Amino acid sequence: MKYKATVDGTDFTIDIDRHGEVVVDGERRIVDLRPIDGGSLFSLIMDNRSYDLHVERRMGMYYVIIDGNRFAVDVGDARLKELIAMSQRKHDEATGAVVEAPMPGMVVKVMAAVGDHVVEDQGLLILEAMKMENELRSPADGVIERIAVTAGQAVSIGDVLVVIRPPDVAHDQPPEREPNAGTPS
Repeated sequence: MKYKATVDGTDFTIDIDRHGEVVVDGERRIVDLRPIDGGSLFSLIMDNRSYDLHVERRMGMYYVIIDGNRFAVDVGDARLKELIAMSQRKHDEATGAVVEAPMPGMVVKVMAAVGDHVVEDQGLLILEAMKMENELRSPADGVIERIAVTAGQAVSIGDVLVVIRPPDVAHDQPPEREPNAGTPS
């Protein structure tokens, strides 16, 4: 299982597939983690070195003390963290937004069409990944300029799925009415 961990602001990818072994950012480590008191104290042996850990969980975060050093750790499923990161990406109000595949998967359904006006957080398409369906939403208000995928199409991480241009005041909104010329005031 892949996880993303943020430790004091630094991101790590952690892959746990075998008992006693983890891969951190591509580097394989031999580990043995065991509870000491059934609560917050743990013994960690990593690469033949022993560590005592004190772990506290508060408000969704883990706080880990190792050798007197305290670390704030946010751990989550890699796929979910990618989706969250994607939803928080900024867009340029002048140039629009691009929706990219946050993970490899299969496009199940496209819920918008070229020319559609969309609002921020509106569903655009359904992407199936790891046997779960994920609704990808618009990061901005705008008009669908291009849809680069179709239902049933496989995509890779980073593939462009939808391009959204900002609303064009001249073409997307009715013109402002001019005051009637020549009417008595």
